[in-house]
Amino acid sequence: MIVDIAWKNIWRSKLRSLVVIVSIAVGLLGGIIAVAFMNGLLVGRIDDALQIEVSSIQIHNSEFMANSETEFVIPNTNKLISSLQNMPQVKSVSKRLKVETMLSSNRAASGVVLLGIEPDKEKLVTDLHKKLVDSNSFYFEKVKRRPILIGQKLAEKLKVHVRSKIAINTVDVNGVSTKGVFRVVGIFKTQNAMFDEANAFIRYSDMQNLLATENDDAHEIAIMLNNMLETTATKDSLKQSLSKYRINEKSLLKIRNDSVPENIYTLLADIKSEERYSKDKFDKAIAKLFDNEDYMVYQEQLYEACEVGLNIAEWRDLAPELAMQSTWTDLILYVFVGIILAALGFGIVNTMLMVVLERVREIGMLMAIGMNSRKIFKMIVLESVLLSLVGGVIGIILSWLSVSALNAYGVDMSMFSEGLEAIGYSSQIYPFIEIDSYIKITIMVTVTGVLAAIYPAMHAIRLNPSEAIRKE
Repeated sequence: MIVDIAWKNIWRSKLRSLVVIVSIAVGLLGGIIAVAFMNGLLVGRIDDALQIEVSSIQIHNSEFMANSETEFVIPNTNKLISSLQNMPQVKSVSKRLKVETMLSSNRAASGVVLLGIEPDKEKLVTDLHKKLVDSNSFYFEKVKRRPILIGQKLAEKLKVHVRSKIAINTVDVNGVSTKGVFRVVGIFKTQNAMFDEANAFIRYSDMQNLLATENDDAHEIAIMLNNMLETTATKDSLKQSLSKYRINEKSLLKIRNDSVPENIYTLLADIKSEERYSKDKFDKAIAKLFDNEDYMVYQEQLYEACEVGLNIAEWRDLAPELAMQSTWTDLILYVFVGIILAALGFGIVNTMLMVVLERVREIGMLMAIGMNSRKIFKMIVLESVLLSLVGGVIGIILSWLSVSALNAYGVDMSMFSEGLEAIGYSSQIYPFIEIDSYIKITIMVTVTGVLAAIYPAMHAIRLNPSEAIRKE
């Protein structure tokens, strides 16, 4: 009965109610589209990073992660890759040799990260072969002797084009200076101009000759998964089987340099040895030394300092700025929609207060014939909630339709492409917002309606029935 009365009361002043409903709907429409736009930017950036830059998971020699020296390789990679490919969640695997070096043409020079790849296997891990921009570009084809693939920004910086020669000067695994001359076989362009300027690719076999590596050694193994939701679980599984840890003089020195508390350092020094632990044994060896709170705070530092052999890292570890941005999406949603609803909340308070003041005599009569304060309070609150929900539902439906249309066709931001690509974002944006976000917004709208009704409802139940009835 109270709900029916509240619903009818809303439409006693149609124009006023419609103004509030339209305000809520338009406010939510703008806020949700803005959040969807940001989501589209971020997801596009993460997708490009995974497909081009970091893949799902990478494996390195733990010393290479700390120093990037060419001597710190992963041995017996073919055997390891074979076992990785047998994992059902793994889509593809590729090994790479990697070195920071200097490229030079007869006009300019630039420092880059040079990667030696197996082109056929790399195609299954990254989309680099789809990013060629020059009509004369090929993906390590046509040129049999020492081909190199470079980014468009790097090509502009070195003032070279396809078929130009580039000299590479670096140091091999033995610390001996070495150089080679390569011919540009292709020029690529991704959505990240910084990546294009800082990376170049040659064949794995050519890199072996350049660095004097043996057998199947590699600096990096890139893994692409079938389902990105399995990334963390797969990383943890690989850590259990591949990662090793040791508490010796070297690791203790790293721990001291990391400003770990002295009491933890002393306890670790007491069990110093050259023994290698699996992840489970390492956890047990150090967890019993101090309470859980201290352990959790310094856990990652201890793992990093004591790790030997192989390091397993997922994309969130390799690109922490992207991981941090991805955790902001919910916060952005709450902030944007929260600000909009807070502003609209004052409008609802004003509307409901006007409703109460216009119906003082009516409320007094309801009290006089036996309607208690609790029911009066509930009626005013329900009016506010229903008003908010009508506007909210309309706003959400309009937002869903708008976001779906924008996601289907995309938004071309090519006029800002240079600025967006400079920070790694695509100029073609596909806005989207998750379904559960609409549920959160509906809850926020309901809460806004309740909070906005409290003051008007409190004013209503404080009325004196005898005085209210006589009021004109």
